[in-house]
Amino acid sequence: MVNFVKKHHRLLFYSAWLIMNLIQGGFTELFDDEAYYWIYSRFPEWGYFDHPPMVALLIKGGYALLGNELGVRLFIILLNTATIFIIEQLTEKKNPFLFYAIAVSIGIAHLGGMIAVPDIPLLFFTAAFFWLYRRLLPQPNMVNALLLGIDMALMLYSKYHGLLIIGCTLVSNPKLFTRYHIYLAGTVTTLLYLPHLVWQYENDWPSVYFHLFERNAAHYKIDYTLEFILGQVAVTGPVAGWLLLWASWRYKTVSPFERALKFSLIGFFLIFLVSTLKGRVEANWTVPAFIPLMVLSHQYLLQNIRFRKWLYNSVPFTLAIALAVRIYMMADVPPSPWLGKDEMHGNKEWSQKLKQESGGRPIVFLNTYQRASKYWFYMKEPAFSLNTPFYRRNNFNLWSLEDSLFGKPAYLSVPQTDTYFKNFFRKQRWNYPRSSAVSNYFSFSRVLFKKVKVNSVAANSVNITATLTTPDIYLDYFQRTPYMRTPVWLAIYENGDVKELVNTGTTVQEITKTYQQLNISIPYHFEPGEHTARLCIGSYIPGYPSVNSSGFTISVK
Repeated sequence: MVNFVKKHHRLLFYSAWLIMNLIQGGFTELFDDEAYYWIYSRFPEWGYFDHPPMVALLIKGGYALLGNELGVRLFIILLNTATIFIIEQLTEKKNPFLFYAIAVSIGIAHLGGMIAVPDIPLLFFTAAFFWLYRRLLPQPNMVNALLLGIDMALMLYSKYHGLLIIGCTLVSNPKLFTRYHIYLAGTVTTLLYLPHLVWQYENDWPSVYFHLFERNAAHYKIDYTLEFILGQVAVTGPVAGWLLLWASWRYKTVSPFERALKFSLIGFFLIFLVSTLKGRVEANWTVPAFIPLMVLSHQYLLQNIRFRKWLYNSVPFTLAIALAVRIYMMADVPPSPWLGKDEMHGNKEWSQKLKQESGGRPIVFLNTYQRASKYWFYMKEPAFSLNTPFYRRNNFNLWSLEDSLFGKPAYLSVPQTDTYFKNFFRKQRWNYPRSSAVSNYFSFSRVLFKKVKVNSVAANSVNITATLTTPDIYLDYFQRTPYMRTPVWLAIYENGDVKELVNTGTTVQEITKTYQQLNISIPYHFEPGEHTARLCIGSYIPGYPSVNSSGFTISVK
């Protein structure tokens, strides 16, 4: 048996890794974002509000083969296993059993390896990038440059974070700027990525506004930085994470390739550490750094027997924790309140209950793309998320889902537990809506106010000019009763929350073309200072207009 393991250890490890994730992926309910990305796959595009299209393409292929949770995750799981294999090839001096110990010690590799999110294809193409870069260094030829260019485009089609890997690699080796092969690779990447850039331009760069501006917190909290630091240790490994981080930091690089790994590792952690000054940073954003972390920590531990033994001794504890979590994720148990938000249990039950409550009407969720996506996946019936100024824009603002709801019965699913909403409605002297059936639903989420310009701020008014893009189907409704009197609202924010909704006095009746410029004079007295605002259009529900612009600033002296 021992000889068999020694002879076939690689086959056994990767087979076990793959089978384990296939079982996990088939018996675990979808996470919120997985359901959202599954809807991505129903609407093939060159881009989406939050991310590039790679994850949608992978989900579409897998779901076409297996119409269930495993189908959503199938190609993600295959790519995850292939990524681990490529990372092993990146180690210069090889100790496969040490590499296996490092791989199973990383917590996020266990639980994230089967989740259908953009991070997994990004990891795969990042691993391939480093493999191709190492190959290009001694062999700078046309073929390697073309392959590297294609791979960089695929990285960027997976997630925008791929740009950081490219940037850190260039900074690590300034001589690259003197090689025409690098410019060839960059040209190939740009040409292949053009369709996505065109899509961003046509939709007013939603991903740029969202990721760089709209995710910023109103003010800094020390919690953001502390959560980031502790989160990185936790996702690196529940037991040996600190050791792997320390070992990868301590390793002294000996080649331009290893220097690129080190720069990428430090660059990712440093950039996102600084990003905590702007708001909360999710732990998974540094996932590409785990490739250099695994390689560099492997190289360091090869030279340090004492730490290597400590890692080996920690593996059983890590596996025990991972197994317990895996079993819990797959178990048919009700959501656990002491774990906080539980995304992987009870989805079928609440979806079925809501379907019965709706009486067969299409469901409109307020301010939750997650529940709309989950309901759609488990009930196989389209649902819509109305995004209001209390929330944020997402891809439900771009899809034409609400078009089929105009003037028809629908069922509103309204959150009843959020005290902020209720207090705001009480302040505005509005009745807080409850989940209920409506007879004549309408909202206009797909109207987009672009290029918003604040022309002037007088004592009791502000004048704004915006360029509007409006779907053709809306224009007829804007001239009909009762829709024509629907107001345009100005949402004013304070510390990230809606401070006030101001009726601008402009109505949708003034929108007469699919592309036009609109001048809006808003009666409101602004205090001196910087004010964040967004333009909105009313809906069937009083106090819940759709949010129809990115945030912009009104400066008052």
